[in-house]
Amino acid sequence: MEYHVGIGELRAARAPSTIITRGLGSCVGVMLCDFGQGVGGLAHVMLPRSSEFTSFTNPYKFADLALPALLEELRALGGRNFKAKLAGGAKMFAAATERAGFDIGLRNVEQVRLTLRQLAIPIANEDVGGSVGRTVTLDTATGVVKVRTVGRGEQLL
Repeated sequence: MEYHVGIGELRAARAPSTIITRGLGSCVGVMLCDFGQGVGGLAHVMLPRSSEFTSFTNPYKFADLALPALLEELRALGGRNFKAKLAGGAKMFAAATERAGFDIGLRNVEQVRLTLRQLAIPIANEDVGGSVGRTVTLDTATGVVKVRTVGRGEQLL
Protein backbone atom coordinates (compact mmCIF):
# COMPACT_ATOMS: atom_id res chain seq x y z
CA MET A 1 0.00 0.00 0.00
CA GLU A 2 1.21 3.54 -0.69
CA TYR A 3 0.45 6.44 1.64
CA HIS A 4 1.12 10.16 1.21
CA VAL A 5 1.75 12.35 4.26
CA GLY A 6 1.22 16.11 4.04
CA ILE A 7 2.51 18.91 6.24
CA GLY A 8 1.41 18.40 9.82
CA GLU A 9 0.29 14.82 9.19
CA LEU A 10 1.52 11.41 10.23
CA ARG A 11 0.97 7.83 9.15
CA ALA A 12 1.76 4.46 10.72
CA ALA A 13 1.57 1.27 8.65
CA ARG A 14 2.46 -2.39 8.54
CA ALA A 15 4.73 -3.83 5.88
CA PRO A 16 4.55 -4.00 2.97
CA SER A 17 3.81 -0.29 2.70
CA THR A 18 5.45 2.80 1.30
CA ILE A 19 5.01 6.15 3.01
CA ILE A 20 5.93 9.30 1.08
CA THR A 21 6.20 12.96 2.01
CA ARG A 22 7.13 15.82 -0.29
CA GLY A 23 8.16 19.39 0.26
CA LEU A 24 10.47 18.99 3.24
CA GLY A 25 12.12 22.39 3.40
CA SER A 26 12.48 23.65 6.96
CA CYS A 27 10.04 20.91 7.99
CA VAL A 28 11.46 17.61 9.25
CA GLY A 29 10.35 14.17 8.14
CA VAL A 30 10.70 11.76 11.05
CA MET A 31 10.60 8.06 10.17
CA LEU A 32 10.27 5.46 12.92
CA CYS A 33 10.65 1.73 12.22
CA ASP A 34 10.60 -1.52 14.14
CA PHE A 35 12.38 -3.76 11.64
CA GLY A 36 11.58 -6.97 13.53
CA GLN A 37 7.84 -6.32 13.48
CA GLY A 38 7.61 -4.79 9.99
CA VAL A 39 6.02 -1.62 11.35
CA GLY A 40 6.94 1.90 10.33
CA GLY A 41 5.66 5.43 10.28
CA LEU A 42 6.38 8.97 9.21
CA ALA A 43 5.56 12.38 10.68
CA HIS A 44 5.92 15.61 8.66
CA VAL A 45 6.79 18.10 11.41
CA MET A 46 6.41 21.80 10.66
CA LEU A 47 7.20 23.51 13.98
CA PRO A 48 9.25 22.62 17.06
CA ARG A 49 7.08 23.18 20.14
CA SER A 50 3.38 23.53 20.77
CA SER A 51 4.08 25.56 23.93
CA GLU A 52 5.01 28.54 21.74
CA PHE A 53 1.33 28.90 20.72
CA THR A 54 -1.71 29.72 22.81
CA SER A 55 -4.07 27.75 20.58
CA PHE A 56 -3.88 25.47 17.56
CA THR A 57 -6.06 23.01 15.68
CA ASN A 58 -3.49 20.47 14.48
CA PRO A 59 -1.18 18.93 17.11
CA TYR A 60 0.69 16.87 14.50
CA LYS A 61 2.48 19.88 13.05
CA PHE A 62 4.55 20.16 16.26
CA ALA A 63 7.53 17.88 16.97
CA ASP A 64 6.77 17.67 20.69
CA LEU A 65 3.24 16.33 20.02
CA ALA A 66 3.53 14.49 16.69
CA LEU A 67 6.32 12.10 17.71
CA PRO A 68 4.61 10.70 20.83
CA ALA A 69 1.40 10.34 18.79
CA LEU A 70 3.22 8.47 16.01
CA LEU A 71 4.90 6.23 18.58
CA GLU A 72 1.50 5.41 20.12
CA GLU A 73 0.07 4.47 16.70
CA LEU A 74 3.09 2.27 15.93
CA ARG A 75 2.83 0.52 19.30
CA ALA A 76 -0.85 -0.18 18.56
CA LEU A 77 0.36 -2.01 15.42
CA GLY A 78 2.70 -4.17 17.51
CA GLY A 79 5.95 -2.21 17.28
CA ARG A 80 8.25 -2.09 20.30
CA ASN A 81 11.90 -1.48 19.34
CA PHE A 82 12.17 1.61 17.19
CA LYS A 83 14.94 3.42 15.38
CA ALA A 84 14.54 6.85 13.84
CA LYS A 85 15.69 8.43 10.59
CA LEU A 86 15.42 12.16 9.92
CA ALA A 87 15.36 14.30 6.79
CA GLY A 88 14.76 18.01 6.21
CA GLY A 89 15.35 20.95 8.49
CA ALA A 90 16.82 23.08 5.71
CA LYS A 91 17.46 26.81 5.83
CA MET A 92 15.30 27.71 2.84
CA PHE A 93 15.49 31.51 3.09
CA ALA A 94 18.99 32.30 4.34
CA ALA A 95 18.80 36.10 4.16
CA ALA A 96 15.49 36.33 6.02
CA THR A 97 16.49 33.92 8.77
CA GLU A 98 19.85 35.58 9.32
CA ARG A 99 18.26 39.00 9.71
CA ALA A 100 15.68 37.70 12.13
CA GLY A 101 18.10 35.34 13.92
CA PHE A 102 15.49 32.66 13.40
CA ASP A 103 16.42 29.37 11.71
CA ILE A 104 13.21 27.32 11.94
CA GLY A 105 14.81 24.33 10.18
CA LEU A 106 17.55 24.09 12.80
CA ARG A 107 15.04 24.58 15.63
CA ASN A 108 12.87 21.79 14.18
CA VAL A 109 15.83 19.39 14.00
CA GLU A 110 16.92 20.23 17.55
CA GLN A 111 13.41 19.66 18.94
CA VAL A 112 13.00 16.38 17.03
CA ARG A 113 16.31 15.14 18.47
CA LEU A 114 15.29 16.19 21.99
CA THR A 115 11.86 14.55 21.74
CA LEU A 116 13.36 11.32 20.38
CA ARG A 117 15.87 11.32 23.24
CA GLN A 118 13.00 11.77 25.73
CA LEU A 119 11.18 8.84 24.08
CA ALA A 120 14.39 6.72 24.21
CA ILE A 121 14.43 6.24 20.43
CA PRO A 122 17.91 6.21 18.87
CA ILE A 123 18.58 8.01 15.59
CA ALA A 124 19.98 5.53 13.05
CA ASN A 125 20.66 8.04 10.27
CA GLU A 126 19.79 11.53 9.09
CA ASP A 127 20.02 13.94 6.18
CA VAL A 128 19.31 17.37 7.67
CA GLY A 129 20.23 21.01 7.14
CA GLY A 130 21.51 22.57 3.96
CA SER A 131 19.36 24.78 1.79
CA VAL A 132 17.45 22.36 -0.45
CA GLY A 133 14.05 20.73 -0.27
CA ARG A 134 13.62 16.99 -0.01
CA THR A 135 11.16 14.23 -0.88
CA VAL A 136 11.26 11.17 1.37
CA THR A 137 10.02 7.62 0.80
CA LEU A 138 9.95 5.04 3.62
CA ASP A 139 9.71 1.31 2.85
CA THR A 140 8.18 -0.22 5.99
CA ALA A 141 9.31 -3.73 5.04
CA THR A 142 13.01 -2.85 4.98
CA GLY A 143 13.21 0.44 6.88
CA VAL A 144 15.08 1.93 3.92
CA VAL A 145 14.47 5.64 3.43
CA LYS A 146 15.07 7.22 0.01
CA VAL A 147 15.79 10.94 0.10
CA ARG A 148 15.48 12.79 -3.22
CA THR A 149 16.99 16.27 -3.43
CA VAL A 150 17.16 18.67 -6.35
CA GLY A 151 20.75 18.79 -7.57
CA ARG A 152 21.94 15.88 -5.39
CA GLY A 153 19.79 13.08 -6.72
CA GLU A 154 18.77 10.22 -4.46
CA GLN A 155 20.47 8.81 -1.39
CA LEU A 156 19.53 6.02 0.99
CA LEU A 157 19.30 6.33 4.76
